[in-house]
Amino acid sequence: MLSGIEILICNFAVFIGATIMGTVSFGLALVVAPVLLLFLDPQSVVVIANVLIVLLLSVVLFELRRYLKLGQIKGMIIGGIFAVPLGVFALKVADPGLLRIIIGVVILILGILILFNFKIPMVNHKIAGPTYGFLSSLSITALSIGGPLAAIYVMGQRWSPPVMRVSLAFFFVSSYLIGCILYFAAGLVNLDIVMNVGLLMPGLVLGFVLAKVILGRINEDIFRYAAIAVILSGSVMLLVKEAARL
Repeated sequence: MLSGIEILICNFAVFIGATIMGTVSFGLALVVAPVLLLFLDPQSVVVIANVLIVLLLSVVLFELRRYLKLGQIKGMIIGGIFAVPLGVFALKVADPGLLRIIIGVVILILGILILFNFKIPMVNHKIAGPTYGFLSSLSITALSIGGPLAAIYVMGQRWSPPVMRVSLAFFFVSSYLIGCILYFAAGLVNLDIVMNVGLLMPGLVLGFVLAKVILGRINEDIFRYAAIAVILSGSVMLLVKEAARL
């Protein structure tokens, strides 16, 4: 369980991640995972990050519920649901050291793709929704970092910002919530994880409050580059630590 200075460091990471997710509806795990992995095992990190995301995005979903159009994202939801059990299984059987490296590499790659505005093709194809939903949900439940894939798909639909945010929130909440239920069934949830979630709630609440204050009032480019800097530095820090163990 987290203790002492670890609680402060991790709450700061959650605060930054919650601010980002509260603004754009994805990105919390990209920021939080590298920091939590410095103190906790990968399985616990994924479960904790996913629980925090469910709590935060449930509020976003409630606030933006009038913009939700389920018909637009039903393909994503269906694809995502099928991927959840596979992701939970992968998390349960994966080697912790290997999982840390995979998480760090994936975060680094996704951060670079976001930095250069990489656009994945065929986002408007009829099979794109289920495909992106499946891959995003698989990454979410196994690594807790599938957000950018879903975000790339949603942004490619050219919906209004509120529709994009609520669509992402609904997709993530449905995938993460099913994942959390299966985590419990698979024995991946224990008292320490519950306690750690409670210890990190201050950062989550403060980050969400700040997101509401700055939403629509900050230069998007500045905020985007600041978020990317945190994402990239966190992944590099994690990979350097893992390399030192080899």
